[in-house]
Amino acid sequence: MHEVGETGAAAVLLHRAAAGDQQAWRELVDRNAPVVWGVSRAFSANAADAEDICQATWLLLAENLERLRDPESLSAWLVTTARRESLRLHRARQRESPVGLDAESLVGAEHAEAPEHKVLREWTSSRLAQSFAELPQRCQQLLRVLAVAPEASYAQVSEALGWPRGTIGPKKSRCLAELRRRMLASDVPEEVAG
Repeated sequence: MHEVGETGAAAVLLHRAAAGDQQAWRELVDRNAPVVWGVSRAFSANAADAEDICQATWLLLAENLERLRDPESLSAWLVTTARRESLRLHRARQRESPVGLDAESLVGAEHAEAPEHKVLREWTSSRLAQSFAELPQRCQQLLRVLAVAPEASYAQVSEALGWPRGTIGPKKSRCLAELRRRMLASDVPEEVAG
């Protein structure tokens, strides 16, 4: 009975939002934002790209509200759309990235010692960032989703990543253990490790 009520409420929200009800639109966004953000962040390299993906996903929903007939499919539609937008943005970024140029060579000399650049450089060279970057891509995606949407259920994480729900918990444990192992290994001085 409870699920029917939730589905009915989602249908009413979709109908009201399609009719221009701003409050219904805000409620739709509030209910689904963690999943959209989780997918966006899982498939993007940085928060700015994830924000662009989220905005594109919400815009596409606004443009297609009247076409969505099944309120139960809204979450799946948002996940699929965010994933497609992530892939689209990734392809676009590959086309616009200069080949053979080091990112630091693009930064002007007057900005080379700016505090924000120094902090960013120090963060990217930190043990955590380095250890995280060494993880397999699937572990990185899973841990990003869990970090940016900690309140998301395993069912939502499963839907966001397209993985079976029963694999989320065990994979999370293995990924965290691997991250921990890599961080501990990076503490060993080079003289001892070599």
